[in-house]
Amino acid sequence: MANERILFMKYKNFLIRLFDLILVLGLLAGYQAVIYSRDKEATIAELKSQVNQLQGEKEDILEAAKNSGKLGEGGTSAGQAGTYKDGTYTGSSQGFGGEIKVKVTVSGEKISAIDIIEASGEDEAYLSMAKDIVKTILDKQTTDVDTISGATYSSTGIKNAVGQALEGAAK
Repeated sequence: MANERILFMKYKNFLIRLFDLILVLGLLAGYQAVIYSRDKEATIAELKSQVNQLQGEKEDILEAAKNSGKLGEGGTSAGQAGTYKDGTYTGSSQGFGGEIKVKVTVSGEKISAIDIIEASGEDEAYLSMAKDIVKTILDKQTTDVDTISGATYSSTGIKNAVGQALEGAAK
C-alpha cells in the first residue's frame, strides 16, 4: 500500500506539472493571438490611410493635368476627338538620337495629320519603325498609345512631341 501511495504521489505531481505546462502554453498562445490581432488591425488601418492619401494625390494629379491642358473637360484625355482647337501646332521631344520635332494639324476638332519635320539625330532604322506610332495616334485620336517595340525611344520621342504640340490645341 505504501508503494501504491508513493506511485500515486509521483503521478499526481507529474499531472500537476503537465497541467501547469498546458496552462502556460495556452496563455502564451492566447497572448500571441491578441498581439497578432492588434498588429493586423493596425496594419489594416495604416493601409486604409495610405489608400486615402493616394486617392487624394490622384485627385491632385488629375486637377493638375486638367489645368495643364493634358486633360479635357470631365477628365477625359486631351487626345480624344473633339477636344482640340483647329489649327497647326508644333512640338518637340527627345528621341533616341536627338530632338524630334513634329507638326500636328487639327481639323474639325480632330487630329488630321502628323508630320515629322525634323529628326536629324535619329537612327533611320529606329525612326522608320517609330513612324508607325503616327498612324496609331491618328486612328485613336490620342497620344495615350503604346510605344513601338524595337524603337521605344524614337516612338516615345514622337509621341511626346505630338503631346506637347497638342497642349496648345487643347480646349
